[in-house]
Amino acid sequence: MGEAYVRTLGDRGLENIWVMDSGCSRHMTGNHRWFSSLTPVSSSEHIIFGDKGTSKVKGIGAVPVSEIFILRDVALVGNLGYNLLFVSQLLEEGYEVRFKKGFYRVLDSQESLVCSVVPFGKVFRVDFLSSSGPSRCFMAGPSSVLWKWHRRLGHLSFDFLAKLSSLDLIRGLPKLKSERDLVCHPCRHGKMVAASHTPVNQVMTARPGELLHMDTVGPSRVRSVGGNWDVLVIMDDFSRWSWVHFMESKDEAYEFVHDLVLRLRNESGHAMRALRSDNGSEFKNDRLEHQFSSPYVPQQNGIVERKNRTLVEMARTMLDEHRTPRKFWPEAINTTCYVSNRIFLRAILNKTSYELRFGWQPKMSHLRVFGCRCFVLKQGNLDKFEPRSSDGVFLDMPRTRVHTAFGSWTPAGL
Repeated sequence: MGEAYVRTLGDRGLENIWVMDSGCSRHMTGNHRWFSSLTPVSSSEHIIFGDKGTSKVKGIGAVPVSEIFILRDVALVGNLGYNLLFVSQLLEEGYEVRFKKGFYRVLDSQESLVCSVVPFGKVFRVDFLSSSGPSRCFMAGPSSVLWKWHRRLGHLSFDFLAKLSSLDLIRGLPKLKSERDLVCHPCRHGKMVAASHTPVNQVMTARPGELLHMDTVGPSRVRSVGGNWDVLVIMDDFSRWSWVHFMESKDEAYEFVHDLVLRLRNESGHAMRALRSDNGSEFKNDRLEHQFSSPYVPQQNGIVERKNRTLVEMARTMLDEHRTPRKFWPEAINTTCYVSNRIFLRAILNKTSYELRFGWQPKMSHLRVFGCRCFVLKQGNLDKFEPRSSDGVFLDMPRTRVHTAFGSWTPAGL
């Protein structure tokens, strides 16, 4: 199989510049460094250049051309001067290519802009879009919705996210399909751990509020903006609903637990059966009946220990994605707790913690990505021509569908 192309139009193959082409058989490039995965080929497929020279196809693979878009089935061709983007291949993969006078665009199946096409002499050069912010998740264009929800939901795994969307347990979550070759570097940085023990999936209680599991995380090496060092994590055994409370000292744990017990008793009308925690001194108080685990045996309090790990991993990943200062770790953990209560499924019961506690499905369409840029409404007596908002960083999930400036931060120089 042979095809005719210009061998070199300058040294553009070394740059992230792609030219739209309607005559080639697939996307192709001459730079092996672009590939995130590459499979060598042993076939006799070759390319015929305009000067009658030929070059063999060395391999086929995937090329991340921007932070939100990856090209698949790209051929590696030696001595190819330009990176070529095949129009028919884009159409076969579900994209829409629009060519109008003064308007050249490539859109995905969700009508989202994937890249713009700019006239460059007698050819069309493709400018791929970068994501808003220093994200390092490489994804296919049709997966932009999957990637967006992956980040909104605290970097939830792609497979579990696809499973969750298929179960119709959350209002506002679209149908999603997991794809291979999706690499999220913040997840790699924030979640890599050693193998853990297999959890025991049993429902030991009959209703929310019968048994609470508790543990503390900390002290953190970085003091929060509010002056806190520790976080108290409490989990309901039946629903797996979780609460977090940030503390300057672990001595503050008792008051929060006591108030929570009273509030849950008023909500449910049932007395609490037991509280379970580790052997930490902050939980030893004569006024509350506790079930303590043995010293240095965290497996006996494994439910909340695993929850701690999940919250910290998600928070660490979200802070890493946008390089958010670590002093905002409580805001990150608070966000992960808010999200996890609405997405994680209770084993066996196959319902979210939110539905088990409140009786109806959660709605998630109001969520935004932690650390993304937001606009903060200015208050006070403003000049007529003064901007009405300033740039900020979104840090806290709202408790209603209406976003407020409460969960934002305005860093200098943003």
